[in-house]
Amino acid sequence: MLLKSIHGLEPGEVLARPLRRHGRREMLLAAGAVLDVSTLERLARIGIRQAWIEHPGTEGVEEFLPAGLETARDDLADQAGPAMRSIVGTRNPGVAYEDMQDAVSAMVDEANREPGLARLVTEVAGSEDEDARHAVSVAHLSLLLGLLLKDRLAAARSRLSFRRATDLAPVALCGLLHDAGRLAEPCTENLEDPDANAESPHCVAVRRLLDRVAPASIVAGAAQHHQRFDGSGYPRMNDATFRARRGQEIHIYARIVAVADHFDRRRTAMPDESRLDTLRWMTDPARAVWFDPEVLRALPVAAPPFPPGTVVTLSTGPRAVVLRVDADAPMQPLVRVLRRRGDGREIDLAAEPDVTIVRHDGRPVTPTGEWPEILREPTRDQAA
Repeated sequence: MLLKSIHGLEPGEVLARPLRRHGRREMLLAAGAVLDVSTLERLARIGIRQAWIEHPGTEGVEEFLPAGLETARDDLADQAGPAMRSIVGTRNPGVAYEDMQDAVSAMVDEANREPGLARLVTEVAGSEDEDARHAVSVAHLSLLLGLLLKDRLAAARSRLSFRRATDLAPVALCGLLHDAGRLAEPCTENLEDPDANAESPHCVAVRRLLDRVAPASIVAGAAQHHQRFDGSGYPRMNDATFRARRGQEIHIYARIVAVADHFDRRRTAMPDESRLDTLRWMTDPARAVWFDPEVLRALPVAAPPFPPGTVVTLSTGPRAVVLRVDADAPMQPLVRVLRRRGDGREIDLAAEPDVTIVRHDGRPVTPTGEWPEILREPTRDQAA
């Protein structure tokens, strides 16, 4: 089976897996459904981003996929959605923290069970509740980044035991709750040039919502997630009300959530942009200074530009399906040549530097020389 983005799906293709809307467990289409033009148009309208389709020569791809984690993530969306909406629906909002904590636990357990697979995030499907969709997506990606950065977590929280410092549940919870203040204090968000006067109140609001129910580390992570690594963002460095931070002063949870938040916001704002282009936007030198460099280096591993199950065209001519992403070389995955045009052999692109990916999911891939340095360099310092 192949994972294709909505713009790459074609009439006549057959679903290999049931298609469900994120945050709503009812089935949209069953496995075996044949796609037609009207169905594809409807899926695009409701925000479906991708689907698994049947394709000869892709047998065994599923063994490289984090299916259990994706199911746990969708279950989290079912449970978190109503809790998130309750923040809006009451005059004196609060956060059902213990319920959220229980909802996150299964996703964390699944990630710890198969860490090699768990670190490969796929896009989430559309949802009628964008706030809940974004919250769950950021929680999911924050969890996967934390999985890669356990040594970083331990160093940042050195006063705790390694086990407590590297517990991933608080990282995922911080991702889930980071924008709870936006529900109580609605505001828009400008990724490039945020208006601190308009947007910072939601960071104050999340502190108020979480202060009495959540540990101080989660409160700090959620309240600081718009503080950029170079000291910009908000609060501003000259803010007299709240002390602004930069670099290592920013809580490690906030540094992780900031990367996950920007990645998902950009994917939502630019739905036709390839994941590689989103990574290029994030790691452009003009923006890279906004983020903890170690967290940013982990992003292409957690959210690889060429996810398993997707189709690429190689510089040597044949089309291939991506099987596995190597943490040391996330831009150069293991692929299998599709047998319709090749011999079905597997190629480790990290070991074949002369073979590159020139198209992905039907779209041209920017030449390697035009990628920011952080994407060209292997991430050999990432945790296993």
